Amino acid sequence: MNLQKEKNHLTMKELRSFGLIMGALFPLIFGIIIPWKFEYAWPLWPWILSGFFSINAIFLPQALKPIYKIWIKLGDFLGWINTRVILGIMLYAVFTPVGLILKLLGKDPMARKFQPQLKSYRIKPDSNENNSMENPF
Repeated sequence: MNLQKEKNHLTMKELRSFGLIMGALFPLIFGIIIPWKFEYAWPLWPWILSGFFSINAIFLPQALKPIYKIWIKLGDFLGWINTRVILGIMLYAVFTPVGLILKLLGKDPMARKFQPQLKSYRIKPDSNENNSMENPF
């Protein structure tokens, strides 16, 4: 769902929250975690960016509105990639081979084979206890 189309007016609280979150995450991820994990030099730019976001979030949240809009559009684009490309790859790399292997082995876990001698395909439950719906699992 596109947040920009759904909500045209951003409140100061939302922009302030966005600025403070970005001001905390940039130095945490790019200034501490990545340099520490991969043994890189400690960069200065995440701290400068953090100061920009934090100061604007506190004193001038409206200045973050264009950055927020770009951030939301980036999120929409990455969501599009996620739903189409990554899930498509999962379908063809995981589910299709599993289905083909089951078909080659003659397995039918959903019991979909046509059986003309049956009057109904309904499978009766194992138990008819009165408390079976109280604890279904």
